[in-house]
Amino acid sequence: MSITVEPPSWTGAAHARNLASAALRMTYRVGVHGAHHVGTSGPLLMVTRCEGVLVGALLHATAPRPIHVMANEAMAQALPEGVLAKSGDIRVEQPTGVAAQRRALAALRDERVVVAAGAAIPVGYLVAVSGVTVMPVVLLGAEGRVPTDPPRPRSRIDVYYSAPVTISIPGDPLRTSTRAAVAEQVRQIVSDAEDIATMRSGRA
Repeated sequence: MSITVEPPSWTGAAHARNLASAALRMTYRVGVHGAHHVGTSGPLLMVTRCEGVLVGALLHATAPRPIHVMANEAMAQALPEGVLAKSGDIRVEQPTGVAAQRRALAALRDERVVVAAGAAIPVGYLVAVSGVTVMPVVLLGAEGRVPTDPPRPRSRIDVYYSAPVTISIPGDPLRTSTRAAVAEQVRQIVSDAEDIATMRSGRA
């Protein structure tokens, strides 16, 4: 028997985009690179390893369409679950995040954009089951001294949206070995995107 899972709030994600854009652009010097890669329709999984508390707000503010962020640990600590839900975002209960992955999958099947934020969020299952295109996103200058601290006001933050990549699914999507192989492909393309963004920006 299948379980019907509702996707996160699209309206909440749209409102979060408007609010975050106004607030962040007044507080930081935000540079956006490659946002045209996001497009205006179709399912897309963005993947960023940024652990900063502002990652969700930055991507809401700079992506050209509403997104749903699978919250990293800093976001989960700083923002109550109700605030995440109203923003159209998804709390991830570790270590497996099964409920969060189901909600994210529901959003992808509705042809929305989902963001996996933070290195601890498993992406192998989402990509293997859905076959969704993956977009690495690199944020430079988006973290404070610790992940739950925001950067200093007026500091420079760069957001790099890389070209989307279609991942090869090497077998049965439900097999652990297949999901691990997919996760490794994702890890590699994100690592490559980080190297390119760092080189282009001249920043560490």
